[in-house]
Amino acid sequence: PPNRSSKGFRHVYSFSLLYSVHSILEGMAVGSEKDWLMVFTLTGALSLHKALLAFALGVKIVEERQSLETHIRSVAFFAFSSPIGVAIGVGVELSHSDMAVKTLVAGLIQAVATGTFLYIAFVEIVTPELNKPDLPPLLKVLFLAFGLRYHVCCAVHT
Repeated sequence: PPNRSSKGFRHVYSFSLLYSVHSILEGMAVGSEKDWLMVFTLTGALSLHKALLAFALGVKIVEERQSLETHIRSVAFFAFSSPIGVAIGVGVELSHSDMAVKTLVAGLIQAVATGTFLYIAFVEIVTPELNKPDLPPLLKVLFLAFGLRYHVCCAVHT
């Protein structure tokens, strides 16, 4: 049966809102790109990324045992967020602002996108996983550190 508790409901909507804001910002990155090859590359990468986010959102909705209406609203809001971001990015790119303003806006967008990613990763995903009793917490932290180190090495060598 659906869980209509306000805590679960708020948790699902905050998760959906954070993912949607993150997707809007990613869409803005695609929309502000001028090189078509880069647009296709970003679209492919973001499609894969968005599929993983959609899976995580679906798992969160199911874990919280929310109603079908909550499922539909959360997923619809999340699904439309990237195209909205692309439209905003195109609008910013086509605006007649000078390059300094566009660079500032792009930097702010990247900062907020990074902040939402870090918040989602550490507050919404990592912390609940560390609290589950399935594996020793030290082992989980070691795997987290290994994964972080791996991604840093990948970023440095690209």
